[in-house]
Amino acid sequence: MSQQKPPLFDLFILMREELGLPLTIDQYYLLLEALKGGFGIASREELKKICRLLWIKSQFSRQAENFEECFDEYFKRYDERVKPAPKKPKDTQEDIPSLETPPNSVEKDESEPLETPPEIPSKGNLQVPIAIRGKLLPKKLFRKDVYQLSARDFPVTERQIQQSWRYLRRPIREGALTEIDIEATIQQVCQQGIFLQPVLISNRINRAELLLLIDVSNSMVPFYLLSQQLVDNLKGGRLGKADIYYFRNCPGDYLYFHPQHPQAKLIHDLLPKLHSKRTVALIISDGGAARGGVNQNRIEFTEEFIKNFASCVRYIAWLNPIPEERWLYTTAQKISEFVQMFELNSSGLKAAIRSAKS
Repeated sequence: MSQQKPPLFDLFILMREELGLPLTIDQYYLLLEALKGGFGIASREELKKICRLLWIKSQFSRQAENFEECFDEYFKRYDERVKPAPKKPKDTQEDIPSLETPPNSVEKDESEPLETPPEIPSKGNLQVPIAIRGKLLPKKLFRKDVYQLSARDFPVTERQIQQSWRYLRRPIREGALTEIDIEATIQQVCQQGIFLQPVLISNRINRAELLLLIDVSNSMVPFYLLSQQLVDNLKGGRLGKADIYYFRNCPGDYLYFHPQHPQAKLIHDLLPKLHSKRTVALIISDGGAARGGVNQNRIEFTEEFIKNFASCVRYIAWLNPIPEERWLYTTAQKISEFVQMFELNSSGLKAAIRSAKS
């Protein structure tokens, strides 16, 4: 019995070998994760957008110009391959061989790819429309347990995230008097001429408060795991307080407690509870850079949102997972003119935290 292979793997190989894209197996796995989430399965055009977003680093490169032609050629070949063979005329005798051999009777060579692609492996019972199933290449067995997406594959590691959160500090002396104030104690000895007892002060406690706002729109699907890494490592940051909310494209009247939007909180109810001297707001979103172009409505809504928050928090920064070179001539570039925007990688995260401390 032949082994079934993952879908669209031959498209991945085609893009890497014929188009020359520097793709890794992790980027293929990101495509599978997007398909599992229900993205790119409605039509081939939607699938093309997802592949372009995940695999094309720069929209102005030569590979980007040839991407669509290569993508369309791939599915043209697929349509020709799965096109049903013409029916045999009724008057043709069964003992006379047909001029065209039916596809199911062709003896396959080991180098030929499988004709019937399998379903996408999924956590549930996700079914993928036949319109996006591709002819699979393969000869080597594809093992899911060998290629796993881990924190090492992200532009910022788990350790770097934890260190960055720890740099976000707002120390305030509170609580019982347990720490010796050396300078005050020395001054007391000089004044009294004798050491009787030390001068005690309260310990320093980190009272920095973080407000993390995460975009969960369609263009942010490839970066969901990266955003989740930032959330999962908040406990190691020893912050005084950390709140996480979600939104789509641009925050409106509500912020949501969960990516799937089961419960929400009014922004007007949230603003009065923010501490203007302790709270740092970090927004994680592509800002429209993934889709390209300029959306004037999104710019205006975002600017109004930033103005409302500016008076209620100590600092606001924007972390963009799209490379900075792709912000040019997009909505993200306009947004960066009225809020500090950093690329979401190790250096960008550190720069945002340093700016928050100043």
